Amino acid sequence: VHWTAEEKALVNVVWSKTDHQAVVANALGRLFVVYPWTKRYFAGDSAVQTHAGKVVSALTLAYNHIDDVKPHKHYEGFHVDPENFRLLANCLNVELGHTLHKEFTPELHAAWNKFSNVVVDALSKGYH
Repeated sequence: VHWTAEEKALVNVVWSKTDHQAVVANALGRLFVVYPWTKRYFAGDSAVQTHAGKVVSALTLAYNHIDDVKPHKHYEGFHVDPENFRLLANCLNVELGHTLHKEFTPELHAAWNKFSNVVVDALSKGYH
């Protein structure tokens, strides 16, 4: 994936202006409301908070290696449908829009969406 300097700067804006743990936890909560079948992977609220931390770690790793995001098999033991990564990315985009309000411009959204698609693709390839 080719990143322009502007796209990287925009992804950095999102990353630097958000409370990662809170945004991911809220996105997971939104995921469970909009796609209730995804909750079957979690035993309770503490599992959700733990998972939010894992998602933040995966996003941080991808952010730190934005030019070379590698496939990852971290979730293999949970038998998660890779499509759920895309659903979570969609919920994360909504949560970022809610959190950043007017700062979540179309350009910012497009750059973040590109980043989240790269991460989702890398996670999904970990299953093949």
